[in-house]
Amino acid sequence: MLAAGLWENRKAAGKVLAAVGALLLIPVLFILMLPSLIFGNSGLDDAAGDVLNDNTLIMENIAETETSIEAILREKHDILLEKIEQEADSLGSDCEYSITDDFSDRIIYESALVISQFCASQEDYREISLAKLERLLRDNTDGIFSYTVKVTDYEKTDEETGETRTIYHYEYTVEYAGDSYYAENVFHLTGEQMQTAEEYAANLHLFLFDTVYLVEINPDLIPGETGNKAVDLALTKLGTPYSQEKRNQEGYFDCSSFTYWVYSQLGIYLQHGGSNTAAAQARYITENNLAVSYGSLAPGDLIFYSFEVNNRYLNISHVAILKWYTKTGHGGGRN
Repeated sequence: MLAAGLWENRKAAGKVLAAVGALLLIPVLFILMLPSLIFGNSGLDDAAGDVLNDNTLIMENIAETETSIEAILREKHDILLEKIEQEADSLGSDCEYSITDDFSDRIIYESALVISQFCASQEDYREISLAKLERLLRDNTDGIFSYTVKVTDYEKTDEETGETRTIYHYEYTVEYAGDSYYAENVFHLTGEQMQTAEEYAANLHLFLFDTVYLVEINPDLIPGETGNKAVDLALTKLGTPYSQEKRNQEGYFDCSSFTYWVYSQLGIYLQHGGSNTAAAQARYITENNLAVSYGSLAPGDLIFYSFEVNNRYLNISHVAILKWYTKTGHGGGRN
């Protein structure tokens, strides 16, 4: 009830605290600037009495919400994929098809923003619950996934008869509308609500940085032959075109598909949950106790970069293989 009481009177409480300006009250003011769903998924009136001082409980609430959002997005994704396959199966005998689906392993979305937009869209805090968020998402995300079709053709000659016929290839590409979809199509935010949501999200990111992002360094790892072999393999691909769109096609790499290829040749498969994005590879490193400090970096180690908040693991967006030791690294992993 403490959480509910503070939230119901958050505007007045904020003014009072701002006027008092006492440093000890700053944490309370900060809590009032967070999206209330994180304090109780069943509603603030049913929130645990000590939730304001229990980061573990808050993280459990956030994790439960993220699981629900991901499940709903996966449902929408799978419905679209089934539609594509039904359409493709009805093509003629002179047709073939392929599906490019970058979301088969993981659907990347900014959960902090979704949570914040939902909370900002509700005028009454008593209407804020995980059940209502789930209902809004299921009812309003039918268009969040779509697909395009590109048709090409080529001539195929039968080796036995010598007959040549035209084969039509249908390339289906699954597309995701992105985080901008939610504000307009799911929560229908006004300009003021949008600003509130952005403030909630910014503060929630600060909170998450303070409570979640901790990587244990393993001081016992030493450089070895695997890292040197990784560098040798990497150098054989100098000049290969970089493309995120074509990362899974032969002759192209992006940062994580390149890293994945190098280490897979050495019998090490850098992926978490079936995904080989830079963030997933960092999670693999962390969960397998392979992280090293930048002062201990050696050839073949992986350097991970975080350029902006993207809601992936540790907000990581890029990975590189270290060619030689340098003092300028910011964190890495060793195999």
